[in-house]
Amino acid sequence: MMNELEDRLAISVRGLSKKFGLSLSQSMRYGLIDNSKRLIGIQPKTSLLRPGEFWALKNISFDLKKGEALGIMGINGSGKTTLLRILNGVFSPDEGEAIIRGKVGAMIAAGAGFAPTLTGRENIQINGALLGMSPSEIDSVIDEIIDFSEIGEFIDMPVKNYSSGMTIRLGFAISVFSNPDVLLMDEILAVGDINFQKKCFNYILNLKKLGTTVILISHSQGAIWSVCDRGIFLNKGEVLLDGSVEDLVRAYDDQNAIEAGKSSAKFGKETLPSDYGHSKGGSGEFRDVSINLTQAGLDVTDNQVNFGDSFEIVINFNLSETQNDLLLRFTIDAAQYPYIASIDTLEQGLDLNTLQAGRYRLTTTLKNPNFRPGAYKINFSANVRHSGVHLFYWFGASNFIIKHPRDKFLYSEPNAVMHLDSECKIELI
Repeated sequence: MMNELEDRLAISVRGLSKKFGLSLSQSMRYGLIDNSKRLIGIQPKTSLLRPGEFWALKNISFDLKKGEALGIMGINGSGKTTLLRILNGVFSPDEGEAIIRGKVGAMIAAGAGFAPTLTGRENIQINGALLGMSPSEIDSVIDEIIDFSEIGEFIDMPVKNYSSGMTIRLGFAISVFSNPDVLLMDEILAVGDINFQKKCFNYILNLKKLGTTVILISHSQGAIWSVCDRGIFLNKGEVLLDGSVEDLVRAYDDQNAIEAGKSSAKFGKETLPSDYGHSKGGSGEFRDVSINLTQAGLDVTDNQVNFGDSFEIVINFNLSETQNDLLLRFTIDAAQYPYIASIDTLEQGLDLNTLQAGRYRLTTTLKNPNFRPGAYKINFSANVRHSGVHLFYWFGASNFIIKHPRDKFLYSEPNAVMHLDSECKIELI
């Protein structure tokens, strides 16, 4: 029974751990000490951390069957690439073992293994041989590799003159046309246009059908969802979750929300338009401006809102003199996509043709907002209609986090922000 199980397994990882020194000099010194001990027959104690060392991976175990695809996610520094480099033989573990059955094709770094002064054609010959292909096998697929990589007439140009996209396309084509039993990929498809990415994913799915085992590291939930059958979530070198793809992307969203909450003070300090030069200002008519988020009139704890819940953005301000044709606007930025939504008083039918001097509160209610889970930034501005002059602007006025729902799955189809059902009211206070 055990032999039958082993025959079905492509990868077996048991108790895998890897540590590094915080500095290069420290790592070299410890390496020399350990190798010296091995030369005289003493086995170093790899299970203990020495001063200045940390565990990049700690006690990783999993099995992967032939033809199965595993997605690995985690925030930067979680140990994903270290794990793949151990599986590919670049690093040796300090503890545990990794057994891979069959020929391995790996795409871990753009241009890794390419000789920059040699042409693309020559690098196909060399890398194909390194992946275990015979000269006749390379000759039989070289035209397909060139065609798939879309290098065209540049195939006989030195690789050092290639763009990063060309290098990645060629490396990917070599790896997949070597017909690997195991394919290791580390976010390598992030570079390249959408048509090439689609072609790559289609080829990967075809390899899966033919029995190739795939490990994909990616920050793209769509890529993980498209390719993988199950997932592992890493955090600080340890497995926090080994389960379904759905559980994996939820864990990734939750971790990103936690990290966004830790750095919320920094989230608003992004690059601003050069004509402003700072995050808050104006011509002086708006004073003592404050902002907070509420739900049913109560402040939102830590600015965290459940998915789909309504909430209010409340702005208080002093207006020093009467203003005509006033336009108040919020814009909302996602962590990687600025200006995904806007709300303004004119759009909502709020008449601000004449606003007398005084203290005001602007309450904007977002009804059932269609934000995906994650972190968002709120910007606020006030200006006179048909005028380019800002009476007031405040980039990063506040931020909020949409928490991941537990009763629904959001990744089977796109959930973009298309419309905010909202209303505005203003009152003299």
